[in-house]
Amino acid sequence: MKYLIIILFICFFTVAKAQDTIRFNLDQCVAHAMNENINLKIKRNLEKKALYDRQQSQWEIAPSLSGSGNSNFNFRRATNQNNEISSGTSYRIGYGLSSSMTLFSGFTQINTIKANQYNELVYKESTQFLANSLYIQIIEMFTKVLFNKSMLNVAEERLEISKKQKERIEALIEAGQMEPVALFEINATVSGNQLYVNRINNSYTLFLLQLAQLIEIPDDVYFEIDSNEFEQLIPKPKNYSLTSVYSKACTELPQIKQKEYELEYVRKIVSINKGHLAPSLNLNAGYGSGYYSTDTLNNGLRSSFGNQFNDYLNPSLSISLSIPIFGNLYRKYNVKKSKIDMENSMYDLQNERKQIRREIQEGIQRLEAYHLEYVNSSDNLKFVLKSFETYQEKYRLGLINSTDFITAQNQLSEARINIESAKYNWIVQEKMIKLYMGEEY
Repeated sequence: MKYLIIILFICFFTVAKAQDTIRFNLDQCVAHAMNENINLKIKRNLEKKALYDRQQSQWEIAPSLSGSGNSNFNFRRATNQNNEISSGTSYRIGYGLSSSMTLFSGFTQINTIKANQYNELVYKESTQFLANSLYIQIIEMFTKVLFNKSMLNVAEERLEISKKQKERIEALIEAGQMEPVALFEINATVSGNQLYVNRINNSYTLFLLQLAQLIEIPDDVYFEIDSNEFEQLIPKPKNYSLTSVYSKACTELPQIKQKEYELEYVRKIVSINKGHLAPSLNLNAGYGSGYYSTDTLNNGLRSSFGNQFNDYLNPSLSISLSIPIFGNLYRKYNVKKSKIDMENSMYDLQNERKQIRREIQEGIQRLEAYHLEYVNSSDNLKFVLKSFETYQEKYRLGLINSTDFITAQNQLSEARINIESAKYNWIVQEKMIKLYMGEEY
């Protein structure tokens, strides 16, 4: 009995966990996706790697410092501390510090730092562009869910009306006021409406699943959306100007900023390649000493470590100059190729700006069209509702057949769907234009 209770408790806990429900509005969907999306995590890691590249290049300006040590054992002949050949077993220990610093290298180090700064910004804007793309996908999927939910409500309402008509016809047939053949017609209508409800419900469930997958909701969580933000929203005319929106996009949109930073990066690469044609000047310093087993005193004992440190101490300072004279024109062609890369980056930036301007122009046009469509659909729905009420009354009185009633019912459903379609298309387009203007989501 005890084990049975434990098993029942485990089953209950598992079912309860599997039925955990979360309800997200649009902002919560976006926040969850931005935190959990794998591709965004990869982009952020690449951005961090670019940061380390920039910091590493900054440290390369600093002087290098390294320590060294070596030990030589000789068993027959060796060179002693006086640079003479000695016989027998001996050993030598050498140790010291060395440092080097680049005094001039055609400004390649400075330009490398600046290039890596721009490269870091490229990755930053690339991450933001991916985040914006994900945001648009979420909005589109979220509104698809809402639209299908609205369609489901319309379909269920249509089914409910047809069921009530069926009850009325059954009562009339039972009272002998209508032929039994009318029941076949209304049954066909009810079954058709039920099929339509099932199809819309399946579509709604599928889009809801796709939204959950898009924002990385775990499979064991029952996911629902909070649509309160959009249910009372009414599309309004927006006086967006192509010039003003495009002007803000050029300063705020990540895909344009990314292309600008890529151009600046390539310009620095050109400067780096030019710098490799210039002479380089390096400063080197050393500080070392040694210990010889052959260094003995008059009494035959070895000289102490401290004495030998002072005796063989060898500080050094040197300057080296390297002048590139001929290297199979390798550096020269690198400059030419990097100039071509810079020219192509300029073309890429021009193309991106043209593409964004076209998208904004088309987006403003679509926004105005969707608003007009919403207004027309709203007016149409008012007339269709009045028409449907008339048809419904005529059908109740037996003045029209079921085919005419179904036609009127379909017309009402279509009018409601049209207004919802225009509404959610307007929402998506309006949010996209705000994104072009750099508004945060």
